[in-house]
Amino acid sequence: MRPSALLCLLFPLSILAQTPDTPTLRTGTQLVVVDVTVTDSHGAPVHNLKQSDFSLLESDSPQTISHFEEHTAAEQAKLPVMPKLEPNTYTNFTPTPDDSPINVLLVDTLNTSVNDQANVRQKLIAFAKDIKPGTSLAVFALSTRLTLLQGFTSDPKLLLAAVSKTTNVQDSPVLPDEIGASESLADTVRIPSPQIKDAMRQAEAAQTVEQNRSRILTTLAAMNQLARYLSGMPGRKNLIWLSGSFPLNFLPNAGLRNAFRATGSTQAEVRETTNLLARSQVAIYPIDAHGLQNSPLADASAGRYAMGPLRVAGDVDTFSTQKLAEQNTMRQLAESTGGKATLNDNDLRGAVEKAIDNGSSYYTLAYTPHDKSKAGYRRIAVHLSSGNYNLSYRDGYYVDDANQKPAASAGKQAPAPVDSMQIAMQRGAPTPTQILFKVLFVAGDKHSDKPAEGNVASPKSRPPYRLITIAYAASPGDITMPTQPNGLRHVDLDFVALVYDRDGQIFTQQTNRVDVFARPEAVQDFLKEGVRYQQQIAVPAKGEYYLRSGIHDLIGDKIGAIEVPTSSIATAPPTTATK
Repeated sequence: MRPSALLCLLFPLSILAQTPDTPTLRTGTQLVVVDVTVTDSHGAPVHNLKQSDFSLLESDSPQTISHFEEHTAAEQAKLPVMPKLEPNTYTNFTPTPDDSPINVLLVDTLNTSVNDQANVRQKLIAFAKDIKPGTSLAVFALSTRLTLLQGFTSDPKLLLAAVSKTTNVQDSPVLPDEIGASESLADTVRIPSPQIKDAMRQAEAAQTVEQNRSRILTTLAAMNQLARYLSGMPGRKNLIWLSGSFPLNFLPNAGLRNAFRATGSTQAEVRETTNLLARSQVAIYPIDAHGLQNSPLADASAGRYAMGPLRVAGDVDTFSTQKLAEQNTMRQLAESTGGKATLNDNDLRGAVEKAIDNGSSYYTLAYTPHDKSKAGYRRIAVHLSSGNYNLSYRDGYYVDDANQKPAASAGKQAPAPVDSMQIAMQRGAPTPTQILFKVLFVAGDKHSDKPAEGNVASPKSRPPYRLITIAYAASPGDITMPTQPNGLRHVDLDFVALVYDRDGQIFTQQTNRVDVFARPEAVQDFLKEGVRYQQQIAVPAKGEYYLRSGIHDLIGDKIGAIEVPTSSIATAPPTTATK
């Protein structure tokens, strides 16, 4: 990677350096961070506790607390002023409230029936109209993909506009509207053969299993995206998740000897999500969008139960079993991440406010595990020396065995792993901040009849093209650089640029891999100037397009990305590179 005059146009990495050096949990390192909320019997936060009041265990072994800090709710969360960027320069650094927890609102339509969606929207609009002054939120929506509706803001008008964007009612593609609403074909038509009816029921059951798996994987992918988006932001993040029907067995059960046994075929995906949430200090506050829900008997007048008492008993049993399982999953989600679940409560607006208040006062504990070699799920337990208080904190994290090879599948082809970089680089997706970086875009003053060297162009792509040079400057502290026995540092990065049209179709793409072993003096240059790279991509000169550029740390599996409309990239004379 040779410096050029173009790269020198990038201003110093002052923005990237503004992120405090907050301890974060990273697999492969030995510093573990645990955020603990302490409340009394009335749910009020308990303040002024000291480090000596706490004791912490990992897998039943006492640990030494090396960092301790109390965080209290601020009167008003103020967003810092974003430093002014030079023309054509962009960053994925996101201003967040100073010394205040970060609150994210996720409206989940994938796992919520249409009727419950309408109730959620109504309550959220009322919440936004009368929101507590100074409350800062980011708003996301989950359907078949995760969408950022509004970045962090404390402006009530912007928050109201964001929650109002969820008014496009849509059916979940993998979720029935309600218990009993999706009739079994085997029960609604006359089938003389019991064997055929049983086969139909088995087929429908298999389809339901596959739909649930699809729902789980989509939800896990969204959680991964949120964790990567929030990773570069310091401190605790409270994810307030409004949903009607959670995927079952989402996170590991810390009470089992094999914590991931209940996650079934999604074990690898759940492990990844668990660690990403832990690294990003995300606490989940699930809110049941059903509120206080009646049994199917309340709808007996609809005539669904004309088939007799067996159908009534079957639907009541299904309702009770599913409701219990879903609520247990919500509790498990909260307990596993240090949040708190809200169940059987029609006051959704109040539940959101309580979640924000609960996550605003907490204690941060950090420790280095005494046993640095143990692989598997490490359970965390925190205790207070006195006082009858309630403690909420994440109950563990997972460490992979570096020497263990993946188990061979038993005669079945293993499902393809989720490509985290592919998801992060989707058009309009939240921009991950695991790697903070800045990028300078410079467009040449002349059009070209062919794409830039190395570009892969879609058959739909037609000249003329604008050739845009992309100059990256990444925060070196976010890049994994393991030291080799010979003293060299291994750096393995992918630099990816994609050009999309407004419908999300890729027109041009460019990928460059930098896999090097850096000498100590080169590493010192990285630390002073940032990790820099340059590539070029062609954008069709006619039409509306979006350029998404990203960096993937292949060793640490960390990602950063930025997306801009190409119409905002001004044309400038080409810069003469110098060796």
